[in-house]
Amino acid sequence: MLRLESWIYISAISIAFSIPGLLFSYYSVVLFLSTIRYPRSRLESPSIRETPLISILIATFNEKFVVANTLDALKLLDYPRDKLRVVVADDSTDETVEVIDRKVMELNQLGIESVVSRRNDRTGFKSGAMDQAAPLLKGEWVLLLDADSTVSPSVLKRGLGAASQDRRIGFVSFRVGHYNREQNLTTRLFALQLDQGDTVAKMGSYAIDAPYSFQGGFVLVSMPVLRQVNFWPNRSIVEDADLSCRIYCAGYRGVYLSDVRIFSEDPSSLEVWKKQAARVAQGWAVYAIANGRKILGCKKLSIWRRIVLFSQLVGPVQGLTWVVVTFVSAFGLILGISAPSNSIFSSPIYIIIVTLPLVSFYASGIYALHIQKKLSLHNLILLPLLSYTSSCMTTAIMVGFLSGVRGKTGTFFRTPKYGLSPPGDKQYHHDIQLDRIAVVEGILASAALAVSVIVLLDGVWALALTLGGFGALTLKSMDLSRNLRPKPRLGREPPSDKNTGQIELESKQLNPHPGSDS
Repeated sequence: MLRLESWIYISAISIAFSIPGLLFSYYSVVLFLSTIRYPRSRLESPSIRETPLISILIATFNEKFVVANTLDALKLLDYPRDKLRVVVADDSTDETVEVIDRKVMELNQLGIESVVSRRNDRTGFKSGAMDQAAPLLKGEWVLLLDADSTVSPSVLKRGLGAASQDRRIGFVSFRVGHYNREQNLTTRLFALQLDQGDTVAKMGSYAIDAPYSFQGGFVLVSMPVLRQVNFWPNRSIVEDADLSCRIYCAGYRGVYLSDVRIFSEDPSSLEVWKKQAARVAQGWAVYAIANGRKILGCKKLSIWRRIVLFSQLVGPVQGLTWVVVTFVSAFGLILGISAPSNSIFSSPIYIIIVTLPLVSFYASGIYALHIQKKLSLHNLILLPLLSYTSSCMTTAIMVGFLSGVRGKTGTFFRTPKYGLSPPGDKQYHHDIQLDRIAVVEGILASAALAVSVIVLLDGVWALALTLGGFGALTLKSMDLSRNLRPKPRLGREPPSDKNTGQIELESKQLNPHPGSDS
């Protein structure tokens, strides 16, 4: 009787922890199916009656290789120069200061009013820099850019045209473009992941009027709304998610323009990608705990929208629940608590339920490539690899999320940017050292590999395959970027939009510094 109760407990724990992941997975399916309702034709018209004053806020910190291109692209904007005001929130401590000062002078000489905000420390990191620069902003809208955000000429007119169609619009977000997409396998995978995420999360969410988080370097925000939510007061390391939530809770919504891109540089190593993912998960967890009650109690949002908004912040919990489900099930078998036939991974129904979202994953990936006009065998073969690459991110995301749950605010991890030319022979970004994430990755991945062998001998192949794949890929990913150093090839993805002008950007070989893993 004790044996029977024990395996029931194991199954109950596994099923209970499976539920959050399944809910997130099936909501993604709903969003993907909703993309067919995305109103392309209604959002294609860029016509605007007025050209209001617009500020462009660029946050920078030691971005000497990319910020010049970002500022130069502003010269080509299809918008009256006397209706633009550029504000650079610069925390730099290196040659970036001279680069920015020179480019700001050039913009002023061209008739684009430009100013720089600087401070003596990095309190609040990027959020703090932007908050200090807020009094310098003028006009009705603010275009938020990162130091490597390269705009296309039509971005402002297209954004204003879309915003004018609904008084509830608090922001307009644009698709993320990738000017170093073809640098190496990591950048190709990262670009595909963002393509898929933009398509599902943003096109789908906008189609059903569901809230979503914009990305800070790719968004046009209403100045009155920004004032209403008090700019960036929380000193968050995820200032974009923070601002998105406060705008929605203030009763506004966002609009997403799928065919208007702002180009940026993708991380060229898995180490950097993981660091970035862990920082986001940590920041989301901190914000969810601090503001979860406000979000769930927001009267200006319907109940289901409150749940969706809060769920986005706790989305990284999927990694934690997956680890619990697989390891609890595995140790139940190893310790003899549960017989192989009683494992939920031996149930065809459970396997089908868990596997069905994978069909949507591949379908949405193909669809994302299709609407980007990048549907080719060269890119299609990345989809299976992307699904497994996501599993090697699980540990980093889990560690970051748990740190946030514990109240660890963390630091703003700055993704190294190298731009369109080699960075030279001085190390621009310190090597990523063996930190706690790498230690946890190594331990968890090794345990998963060892356990998978035992589970396979018990005949539970689905569980063995899951654990084995996770362990092998995680261990491999810890050294993968060293095997994916940039090769001498050219990649091009010009930032062009339908019915707009074009900027040609050549993505040259980006060689890391000696000894750098970035």
